[in-house]
Amino acid sequence: MLSLAISCRSSSETASQGLAKITPSETIYTLDDLKAIAFKKDQTFDVEGLTAATHAYYGLWGLDPYDRKEFEVRFYESHADAVEFEVVFADERTGPDAVIKTGETMWEEGSKEARSCARTSSNSNCHLSKYGDYVIYGNMILICQSRDSGTSLDECGELLSSLVPETGVSE
Repeated sequence: MLSLAISCRSSSETASQGLAKITPSETIYTLDDLKAIAFKKDQTFDVEGLTAATHAYYGLWGLDPYDRKEFEVRFYESHADAVEFEVVFADERTGPDAVIKTGETMWEEGSKEARSCARTSSNSNCHLSKYGDYVIYGNMILICQSRDSGTSLDECGELLSSLVPETGVSE
């Protein structure tokens, strides 16, 4: 019941382009669905410790094959599972307050790939998340590259538009 309430409340929260941050769908997505739109899987992550997840991957996708963005994609048995179990993990991995330092994360897999560095004249910080935000669409979680939430959600929206054209998400 609580999951349903969270799902309904959260689905009204929208990204910068009208994309809902959490969207229910009866379709059960898999890596094959993403590969069909030219998603290039680079790594398969061990989902042990990622509560109820069935699969997790790191890969690249983009409309322009020479300008692909990085994504972390996680799959669950259902939309309800994705919402109930994933939000806390996705929140930890994304945004300016992301926790990606080894030994501090709830789920270590992929934390190295999630790191980005910023250099200043006096030092560098390699504990910044390269993922600005995420979208839960059906049973799938897309964690999308960009340091800021709006651009990251735009990247998620472009991928979803290719995967599910009827979403109507566009630039």
